[in-house]
Amino acid sequence: MERWQHADCLNMENVNAERVDKMMKKGWMMLGTAMLAGALLGGCAEKDMLAMSGDEMIEKVVSAETEPASYYAEGVMKIWADDKLTNTMQIKEWVDGETGRKRTETSENGNVSYAVNDGKKIIIYEKETGAAYSMDASSVSQQPNQTQKQILLDQLERLRTTHDVNMMGQEKLHGQDVIHIELTPKEEGAFSISSEYWVDPKTWMIVKANSAYGDGKSEMVYDPIQYDPEFTNDTFVIDIPKEVDVKDLNDMMQNSEVTLEEAEKALEQPFLQDMSGEFELSRIEMSTSRGELSRDEVTLYYVSNDKVEVSLTVFKMPEENVDDTLIPDEAEIKVRNTEGSYMKSIRNISWSENGLRYSIMGENEGWTKAKLQAWAEELMTLPNPSR
Repeated sequence: MERWQHADCLNMENVNAERVDKMMKKGWMMLGTAMLAGALLGGCAEKDMLAMSGDEMIEKVVSAETEPASYYAEGVMKIWADDKLTNTMQIKEWVDGETGRKRTETSENGNVSYAVNDGKKIIIYEKETGAAYSMDASSVSQQPNQTQKQILLDQLERLRTTHDVNMMGQEKLHGQDVIHIELTPKEEGAFSISSEYWVDPKTWMIVKANSAYGDGKSEMVYDPIQYDPEFTNDTFVIDIPKEVDVKDLNDMMQNSEVTLEEAEKALEQPFLQDMSGEFELSRIEMSTSRGELSRDEVTLYYVSNDKVEVSLTVFKMPEENVDDTLIPDEAEIKVRNTEGSYMKSIRNISWSENGLRYSIMGENEGWTKAKLQAWAEELMTLPNPSR
C-alpha cells in the first residue's frame, strides 16, 4: 500500500497534520465502499450474471463497454468501530457522465462540505469553518470524463487474485430486484477487507455496499437514485461567500526527492534512522506545506528485493496544543518508552521524541504491532559529521 500524502484541505489550521493524514488514510479505505456505489456493471442479462462464477463476473465487468452514466443520488454512509457507530454521513451526488463534471455534498452532525469538479478545477468548501480550497483538475490522476466504473477497474483486476467472488443470488432492496455479490479475502490479515454489493441488474449500479476491515465496518446505501437528470448551469458551481479566501492547494504543497543532508537541514536536527542494514534506504521524499500549516515532512522508504517494506515519516512537532483524541481504529501503545498510538488497519505506529513526530508504516501484513515496535526500538540518530 502506498502512503497517502495529505493535503491541507479541511481546516488544518487547528488540526495536527499527522492526525489529518491518518484520518485521510482511514477515509480513503472507507471511501472504497462509497466509490463502489456507482455505475459499475453492464452488458449482460440478469440471468446470465446469476449463472456466472466470480471470475467470470469480474471478466465481464472489466471487458464491458458502457457509456458513462449521468445521475443524481442521495445516500447514507455509516461507520462502526468495535461495534460502536462512530460516524453517520449524508451524501448527495450529481454526476454528468457526458462531461465528467461531478458535485458532492456531505453532511455530518450539521457540518456541510461541498466538492465540485467542473472539468477544469476542483473546489472544496467547508461551510462551518469557512475554509475553501481549489486545485487544477489535471493535478489528480483521473481523467475528467472517468466514471466510478473506470476508476475501479484496476481495483477489480486486483481483486481477482486477493478475493473470492461469490454470487449470492437475487434479493429485494427498497422494493427493487437486486443481485447480491460477496467478496471475501483469500487470506485473512490486518488490512484484509470483506465486501458485499447489491447491484441493480437493470442499470448495473451498486445501490448498497458493505465493507468490514479489522475491528471496523462501513455501510453505504443509495436511495433514491435518479438517472439522466436535468442539470442547470448552477449545478456544478459552489456558492462561496465573497469574504472567504479560496486557497490554491497547488501553491500550498510541494513534493520533492531530497538527500539526507537536505532532510536534516529542513528539520533543523538529525533524526532517527534505520541503521540495522536489514533494509536498503531507497529514497527520501519531502513534502513542503505552505500557509497557516507551514512545515516540512520527510519520509524515508526502506526496501527489500526492490519492494518497499516500511516507511518512516518525521516532522517537527507543532508548537501549539493539538487534539490528542484517538480516532476510530487507533489505540494507545508504548513506543520507545513513551506514549504512542497504533492503527491496525494501516499498520502504523506514531510517537513523539526530542521535538519530532515520528510515524512508521508497514507495507505488508508481516508488520504486526510487535514488529513495528521492535523496529522502532532499533532506530538510531547519528550526528551529521558536517556539523
